[in-house]
Amino acid sequence: MDEMKMWFRPVKGIAFCIVAAFFGGQAMAQVQAKRSFPSAKRISAFDNTTFCTAFLSDGSLLTIRDIPIVDLRDVDKIAFNPTGSSLALMRGKKPVSIYSFRDRNKKLFELKEQRKSKELKGRKNLNFFVPGPVGAELMKDASKGDIVPVAMCYGADARNFLVSNSLGEIIVYDTKAYLPQAYIQGKAVATAITMSPNNYFIAAGTGKNIDIWNFQTKELRTSLPMPAEVTELVFSADASQMAVVTADKRLTIFDTKTWDKVDIFDKIGGTLTSPSFHPDGKYISVVKDGNAIVIMNLKNSVPEQTLDENPGGVTGSRFFVNKQTSDVFMLSNRAKGLVFWDANGLNPFFGKLMSKEVDAKMNEWVKMMQGESMEDYAIRVNDETRLKQQQLFAQEVATELAGDRISIDNPFVGEYDASKNMLNIGFNALPAIALEVPSNEVGDFKDGKNLKFDNAVYVLNDKDEFELAYVEVRNETTNKVYIYDNIGRTKLTALEADENFVPLEIMQQASREEIQLKEIKEAVIEEKKQDKLITENTQIDVRTEVIPGVDANGNKILNYKVGYQYEVINKEFSAKEDFPSGGYDIERSNAAMSLMKIIKNAFEGDFSKYLSEGKQVKVIVTGSADASPIRGRIAYNGQYGEFIDEPYYKNGNLDNITVTKASGITTNEQLALMRAAGVKDYIEKNVTTLDNTKNEYEYHVEVAKERGGEFRKINVEFVIMDAFPAK
Repeated sequence: MDEMKMWFRPVKGIAFCIVAAFFGGQAMAQVQAKRSFPSAKRISAFDNTTFCTAFLSDGSLLTIRDIPIVDLRDVDKIAFNPTGSSLALMRGKKPVSIYSFRDRNKKLFELKEQRKSKELKGRKNLNFFVPGPVGAELMKDASKGDIVPVAMCYGADARNFLVSNSLGEIIVYDTKAYLPQAYIQGKAVATAITMSPNNYFIAAGTGKNIDIWNFQTKELRTSLPMPAEVTELVFSADASQMAVVTADKRLTIFDTKTWDKVDIFDKIGGTLTSPSFHPDGKYISVVKDGNAIVIMNLKNSVPEQTLDENPGGVTGSRFFVNKQTSDVFMLSNRAKGLVFWDANGLNPFFGKLMSKEVDAKMNEWVKMMQGESMEDYAIRVNDETRLKQQQLFAQEVATELAGDRISIDNPFVGEYDASKNMLNIGFNALPAIALEVPSNEVGDFKDGKNLKFDNAVYVLNDKDEFELAYVEVRNETTNKVYIYDNIGRTKLTALEADENFVPLEIMQQASREEIQLKEIKEAVIEEKKQDKLITENTQIDVRTEVIPGVDANGNKILNYKVGYQYEVINKEFSAKEDFPSGGYDIERSNAAMSLMKIIKNAFEGDFSKYLSEGKQVKVIVTGSADASPIRGRIAYNGQYGEFIDEPYYKNGNLDNITVTKASGITTNEQLALMRAAGVKDYIEKNVTTLDNTKNEYEYHVEVAKERGGEFRKINVEFVIMDAFPAK
């Protein structure tokens, strides 16, 4: 097994960021230790992002190799800004403070009370309970009348920061200036809080209760009674589930659409802490009694693996993913050390993989083929044929995912039911199958090694496990073939029951509108070619897709994704038709301006019907750069604003970036960000139909490993939320 390679980037005396690059094939075990970092300090808590790690020891805050982040000695709790730029520190009754992770001892913000004393006059602290000596001190301060912070968390996109206090409030802060944006008043003190990754909910543990707040409206959505004190809670990455650990040694899983309990694990045994969902949602880890990490399979509700960590001292375990490579890891601590675990040996969530691939195939299948008449199209594509086609695609994809599973599963000959002439063929992992075998031929089945399996077709069951739907079994001792066929007996389930169901007429509408979008594109391209601004080397792609989702009230909705992208495929033309080397001004890229014209024409034309006032629109802008080194500094005149620790996604991973007039542009990531910022600037100033919608922008950056202007491209995706409301 190859060593995990890590390195530090020292900035102003502190090694602030740790990058983990794992090499080699899939691990033999499901989850196995990859690299440990011993410490001279006793670790009481830790937090991490994809590439950065920090831990607490007796009130001190350090990073790997015991490098101090601050010289304070009274830190009680920490929360990492998901971008890795900074950490929030809780220190008794003092205001929560934000410290840089780059620069040692650099305080960025202090969250002092912004309200005047007369506004707080008459307000009294509510009773609350936090275990341990830190909690005892906090409760003592609150009993004297001090308003104390109790719990805190960041939103997954690093745009919001939450702090609960002894008044029973949850205060929402922005992360630009850390100024309060809202005060949410609860009936009890939230001793544990978390925010859903889709920004729908705040979940607050308040004693033997969980309050679920609608983040957009700041209203109480529901209140969930629990059998014991809530100690920790966490959402899955897709926000579809919430996990809660309580003081009665119980782990409870909720469905966030209905807030029903979908699983209760009360037989794990021991005190449970630190629940953490696997990124794809199939597994959850939890620490038991501080000396074991239990990984539960949420699809079959049984333990997948237990990592024995005697003699103890484990305070947490956290799954995380490097989205650039799709590698999944887990971080945990020991009494004096941190451990990085390779979690790539866990089986993937096959159902999610299959659903994604089937949806992509169905989106293509539903489109009218070139030369296809309306009559032929109506015969080929209707509700009945769609159901059958979706099942065929599901079998096709499941079979591809399963691979040659039988050959490694050691089939064996099982019991024979003489009353039905059925012979069981068993497997180690796959469910058994029953073959119809005449009684006079049963004696020919002596050894599973003599059986050959051909043309296998698989399906996935509710437990995310493969089952055989069809297979031809040849007994090589007699050369006779027996067919197991369960495909014909499988009942077709109604598509409407599928949570990812999209009505056929809406899929067809999106398909027709993609054709309209391509016509708009062709008109703009022809105009720009006539003006000799671009040539056929500028390739522009437009597409539409309907994405099923759920709103904050648990109702099914259909979101509309409209995507635009260009690239200049010939590097000899890139400097003329696209950004020049080192360029970021959108008006100097004929290709980018052509794309902007298509967006403007579409959204101020046929697509404007989706952009009613108040409609929520998420705009994902991806800027790109090639690997050509920037020698020196490219001046930035500030035309797109100042960016300080701006959250952005670098190759899929949330990170932070700074570009100011003073700093200029010195890296390709900054250059790519400015190209994306130019897109946002153009849209805000020129696409009038987006003036009255609620727009949320998300920056993504890609830097190619190769040099050349052909790697400078722009991708823009508009996701219009609830675009097709029920009539």
